[in-house]
Amino acid sequence: MDKAREEKAASRVEGSEARAAEQELILAARRGDKNAFGQLIRRHQKRLFRFVYGLVGSFDQTEDIVQEAFVKAYSALDTFEAGRDFYPWLSTIARNKALNMIAGEGRKESLDKIQEQGFDPAAGDLGPLDRLVNDEDQRRFYAALKALPEPYRAVFVLRHFEEMSYEEISGQLKIPTGTVDSRLWRARQLLMEALKDLL
Repeated sequence: MDKAREEKAASRVEGSEARAAEQELILAARRGDKNAFGQLIRRHQKRLFRFVYGLVGSFDQTEDIVQEAFVKAYSALDTFEAGRDFYPWLSTIARNKALNMIAGEGRKESLDKIQEQGFDPAAGDLGPLDRLVNDEDQRRFYAALKALPEPYRAVFVLRHFEEMSYEEISGQLKIPTGTVDSRLWRARQLLMEALKDLL
């Protein structure tokens, strides 16, 4: 029990140190230090890429959105509230850009291209859907995800890719937690129906 407490305390200290280091990078970037902003990009690029790809399902569109999100974040750093976590703010910028782009038709692309670029799609525990994300049927999984109506897809991606709580999703999308729950349930049902031959 004592060891578990020690590990938890050590994890909190590491988290606090990482957060403090990130705040320093943000302050330096605000002063025009492009190297500091480059470090912020490296910290969050992979996670942001997975998140946006889950929403749009196109490698090229994802690259464009992620790049635009970082450019917008850099130009809006003065509006960023000091002391807050950087990633939620950045992912909101990217999400808004992705949702604006979703109206257009994106190309369906193989995840092989993503892996060649060094990105590894990941998700939270999806039950029977989980193994699809980790084998050769990833392309089908992402195609099915992309085919979901946007309200369901957004909730699913925020929950399983971003590992947000229902309350965080509710705040991010400005919908009640009950709606989060029902949309998430429906998203899972639609995915399992689309992929039933693989489950």
